[in-house]
Amino acid sequence: MSAILVVLGVALGLVATMALPHVYAAQATIRYNLSDRSSAGDADRTLTTQTVIITGREVLQPVADSTGVPVDYLTKNVIATIVPNSEIIQIQVNHPDRGSGIQLADAVARRYLDVANDAGDRARTQAQLDNLQKQLANPATPPAQVADLQGQVADLQGQIAQLATRSNIASIVAPAFSVLAPVFPNTLITLGIGAMIGVLAAALAGTRMARNWTRR
Repeated sequence: MSAILVVLGVALGLVATMALPHVYAAQATIRYNLSDRSSAGDADRTLTTQTVIITGREVLQPVADSTGVPVDYLTKNVIATIVPNSEIIQIQVNHPDRGSGIQLADAVARRYLDVANDAGDRARTQAQLDNLQKQLANPATPPAQVADLQGQVADLQGQIAQLATRSNIASIVAPAFSVLAPVFPNTLITLGIGAMIGVLAAALAGTRMARNWTRR
C-alpha cells in the first residue's frame, strides 16, 4: 500500500511537470577584459558593477524599446552571473518561448557591449563628423565658416582616432543559445515533491491503520 502511494505521488509530480507552463533559459556569454594590474578585490568589484549595468535600465530599456517587451518583464527575467575566478559573465533571459528568449539574450548582450565599449559615443562622433564634412563639401557654405568647420572636423577626427585606439573591453565569447532543460518547472523538484506527498500519504495511512488495529 505504501509503495503504491509513493508511486502515485511520483506520477502526480510527473503530470504536474508536463501540465505546468514551461519557462526556458537563453544564455549568452560575455568576457570583460580586466586590467593585468587589477587586484582581486578591484576585479571583483568591477565585474559586480558590470552585472548591475547588464540588469539595469541603461541596458534593458533600449532592448525593451526595440523588442516591444516590457522593461519590467526584462528586469525580472534577466540575470547576470559571474563565473568564479574568471572574466566571464553569463547573461540569462528566462522566457516561455525558446526563440524569443534567444533573441532577447542576444539583444541584451549586444546592447551591453555598446555601453561597455562606448560604441554609442563613437557612433555619435562619427555622425557629427559626417555632417560637418557634408557642410564643407557644400558649395553654398559661406567661406567665412570654412575655417571654423575645418577646425571642428580636425577635432572630431582626433577624437575618433583616440577612440579607435582603445581595445574593446567587453566581447561576446558565446552567442545566445537555449538551455535544453526548462528552468520551470524543475522535473527533479516536482518529482521529489510528488514522492514526498506519497510518503506522507503512506505514513498517514499507516498511522490510521495502526490505530484501527489497536482498537480491535
